[in-house]
Amino acid sequence: MLIILINIFNLLVNFVIGLIIASFLGPDSFGRFAVAIGAGGLIQVALFGWLRLSAARFYSESARTARPELRSSLDRALWTLAFGVTLAGLACAAIAQRFDAAPALVFWALAFAAANGAFEYRLALLRARFHDKGYAGLILVKNALSLALTAGLAWTTGSAGLTLAGTTLSLGLSALLLGRVLRDPAAAQTRPRASVLREGLAYGLPLSASLLLFALIPLANRALGAQAAGFAEAGQLSLAQDIGLRLVLTIGYAMDQLLFQLAVRADEHHGESHGRAQVAQNMAIMAAILLPALAGVWLVLPSFEALIVPADYRGAFSNALTLLLPGLAAYGLMTFALAPAFQIARRTWPVIAAAGVACVADALLLILPPRDWSLDRLALAQTGALIAGFLALLALSPLAKPHWPRWRDTIGILAATLAMIGAVAPLRAMTPGVGALLTQALAGALVYGAIALAFDIAGVRGALLSRQKKRAAAGRP
Repeated sequence: MLIILINIFNLLVNFVIGLIIASFLGPDSFGRFAVAIGAGGLIQVALFGWLRLSAARFYSESARTARPELRSSLDRALWTLAFGVTLAGLACAAIAQRFDAAPALVFWALAFAAANGAFEYRLALLRARFHDKGYAGLILVKNALSLALTAGLAWTTGSAGLTLAGTTLSLGLSALLLGRVLRDPAAAQTRPRASVLREGLAYGLPLSASLLLFALIPLANRALGAQAAGFAEAGQLSLAQDIGLRLVLTIGYAMDQLLFQLAVRADEHHGESHGRAQVAQNMAIMAAILLPALAGVWLVLPSFEALIVPADYRGAFSNALTLLLPGLAAYGLMTFALAPAFQIARRTWPVIAAAGVACVADALLLILPPRDWSLDRLALAQTGALIAGFLALLALSPLAKPHWPRWRDTIGILAATLAMIGAVAPLRAMTPGVGALLTQALAGALVYGAIALAFDIAGVRGALLSRQKKRAAAGRP
């Protein structure tokens, strides 16, 4: 529960920081910031993503004792890559200055890739060992530094480059400050092994490549928006993309940090069949949370925009996010429900095929006439691409020989989500405000919760009854 709560808290803090940045930078500078941090994110996924994925799949408390060379090899790879990328950032900044580009943004984009790669790798190590307090502490430290540095520099300077510098420093410092929690003396005394790195690359690179291809879609669309209508247009699209994707990733990672490790532990201790069964249960839980959450975002969007979104972004924000939500739902299900089946089976190459389908779909949707590359057109292309990727991975799922959730769970999730939309949609006509938002959220939660209990979606009713019995047996109210 601590992992889920800390990730929800992380979502709220990142959301606030994102709004502060967007507000104080303005659409033009925020568009530059978004393109730079998006490029840094691509570099991070390409070079560092396999390290996080390998740590999550292969590292554990038992592996820490039995295979110290695993941690030693992954650590050496991390710091070698981080050093190389930082040096490359300095060289690229010098080249950018000669071409009258933005050297600060170029350098900090690469430095961000290294810092975020180290931060996410350390989070993966903590979660693999079920070190909940250390995991929570690392996120809390990062959030405190991010509020001080990222939001603070956006507020005081209005500079996209310095704001990205604050983001980078908050990630890098937090990863270094909590190094004591992750100290592993046995690994420090063990030489790295090439065989370990080959194993990690074979497992993690296909997943990293797929994430890279998926990340290219919004980044390319932002760049097209900037080219066609300027950085202000890119900034309008970027805010909707960032908030929507951050919601999906935060919910997904919050649950996945717990659920996938449970599947890994089931596979490690009880065999492959138990691991696949846990993945099937995870699919139902993930869908039961992601789908109503994204439907709820659309239901409260008028009040959300009026209350929270900076004035310069209103109107365009709600239009773009409405068009993006179906694609974000497909991406969330693909990444956190379907992909783990391939990860447990250690057959990860099909996710590249799905990502390739998504990229081709995005390009086709953009080149079809009329080629206006407006904000709405770019958002629709992204949604169509992500849905195509989801369908492609679903078609390839027999290769992972997965177990599937119960039909009752699947039908119950869809019925509960549709019933929630039908019940709350008329309330969107209310005057936007705090009262409207709370009314819509409460009504949606009640409708969805009632149907979820009736269908016993993902065993929620049984879990609640079991918890009540345990509390009663312990003599607690």
